[in-house]
Amino acid sequence: MSDEESYWVRADLSKNEDEAAMQRRSLLRLPLPTAFLASLMNILISDFGFARSQEEDRPILGNGEEIPMWSYGLIEYLMSQDLSWADVLEIGTGSSTVFLAKRVKTVTAVETDAGWAKKLNDRQLDNVETVLIDRGALSQTLAGMEGGFDIICIDPAGSRLECAKAVSRLLKPGGFIILDNSEWYPNTAEYLRSLDLIEIDMFDFRALRHYRTATSLFLHPDFRPRPNDKRMPAVPIGGRGIPSNGWD
Repeated sequence: MSDEESYWVRADLSKNEDEAAMQRRSLLRLPLPTAFLASLMNILISDFGFARSQEEDRPILGNGEEIPMWSYGLIEYLMSQDLSWADVLEIGTGSSTVFLAKRVKTVTAVETDAGWAKKLNDRQLDNVETVLIDRGALSQTLAGMEGGFDIICIDPAGSRLECAKAVSRLLKPGGFIILDNSEWYPNTAEYLRSLDLIEIDMFDFRALRHYRTATSLFLHPDFRPRPNDKRMPAVPIGGRGIPSNGWD
């Protein structure tokens, strides 16, 4: 193994080791794939907060911010956008409600579980209205709702297809629909595409799960991104930002 195919990395040593041991063991030589794998794991475990989420049994980033149990890629995209203009209809509540409430104008949070609804109300989020609906009447109640929303999140404990059919008419021009675990609901995705919405599937890992999954955006044709910063796309979590150069 040549030096070009490996990395030299500094080891963490016990404070009780003598100077000779320090000299012998202060550097470790790793194959390049192993060193890269360690870096990838550190980004997932530390920067994305995967380990801390498991320890605290709640979805959070490494900095402690509460996040939805959606694919990390979608979460990063939403974090990069100015959503302060948006009225949100959220079907199925949780950490996603807290995450959205920090970023949008209003959230109408529809829940079928009284316990979850109480937890949400206890958070006393000023721009969130919680609506408790009997699970058996969810789609029928949604079908009777009036008004319009810029963002609609479909993540209920119930038929996502029936919910999508009930609320898709409420989407305002220029908005979008979020469908979580979309790879499990191809009929719902097909229905939303049939409405001339543009499907973008975000495949990634997520907090508190050991497998990759998808959360999908369904964009109204009039949708235009509104980045928080002049720079878009944003530098990703665990990424390496560089100044603009002659190639750009």
